[in-house]
Amino acid sequence: MFRNKLVAAFCAVVTLPAPAFATDSTQMISTLERFNDGSGAQQLAIKLAGLVEKADWPGLNALSKQIQDEDGPLLSELAGVGELGEAEQRKIALAMRPCQTANVLIRAIAIAIGDGRFQPIVRGGTVMIDGTEVDSNFAKHMWTCEVLGQLPHKTSIGSKCLMTGACKDDPDL
Repeated sequence: MFRNKLVAAFCAVVTLPAPAFATDSTQMISTLERFNDGSGAQQLAIKLAGLVEKADWPGLNALSKQIQDEDGPLLSELAGVGELGEAEQRKIALAMRPCQTANVLIRAIAIAIGDGRFQPIVRGGTVMIDGTEVDSNFAKHMWTCEVLGQLPHKTSIGSKCLMTGACKDDPDL
C-alpha cells in the first residue's frame, strides 16, 4: 500500500511532457536500474541542498533543466505508470529499491523546486518542503539506501524523523 502511495505521490509531483512511447512494467524496471546508485543520489542531494541554502535560483533552474534534459523521458514514463493499471503499478513499485526510489524522488524535488512548485525552507541545516512529505520520503529512502550500501549519511534534505525519532523540526510529521 505504501509503495502505491509513493508512486502516486511521485506522479503528482512530476509534471513533464507526456511520454513519446509507452513501456510495460518489465521494461520500466529494467530502465530504472541505472538509478540504483546511492552515491549518485547523495551527490545530487548535496548539490541541490547547497543551491537551496545559497538561494541560488538561477542554479536551481539550471539543475532542474539539466535533470529534465537527462532524465525527463524516464521520469515522464514513470509518472505515466498510472495508465498501466494497478497490477503493473504494483509490479513497478515493488521492484524499486531504496536507492532507485531516492534517485527518482530527489530528481522530482529538484524539478519542482526549479520550476517554483515547491518553496524549500532550511531548518537547522536541513532542507524541507512544507506542506508535503516528499522530502521526508526522500530522506527515508536515502537513509535506507545509505545503510544498505554502507555509505556515510551525507544528505541534508528531508526530516530524519522516521529514522531518528527527532521530529520537532518538521511540521508535516
